[in-house]
Amino acid sequence: MNIPRDKILHLIMGVLTVAVTYSAVWIGQYNLGIALAFVSTMFGAFYEWQQWYRKEGQPDLLDAIATAAPGWLAWLVLEIFQ
Repeated sequence: MNIPRDKILHLIMGVLTVAVTYSAVWIGQYNLGIALAFVSTMFGAFYEWQQWYRKEGQPDLLDAIATAAPGWLAWLVLEIFQ
C-alpha cells in the first residue's frame, strides 16, 4: 500500500490535534487559564515546526512565543479576576 507522504503528515497532524484538544479539555475542567496557555503554546510550536519542515517562511522561536503569549496573558487575567 503506497500512501502519499502528504496524507501521512495530515494524519499525524490530525492525531496531534486530537491529543492537544483532549488535553486542553481535560486541563480546562480544572483550570481554563492553563488550558488556554497550553493550547496557544502548542499551536505556536506546531506552526513553527511546520514552517521548518516544509521550508516555508522563517521558523523563529520569537514567533512561537508571540503565538503563545495571548494564552498566557489570558491565564494571568483569569487568575487575577477569579
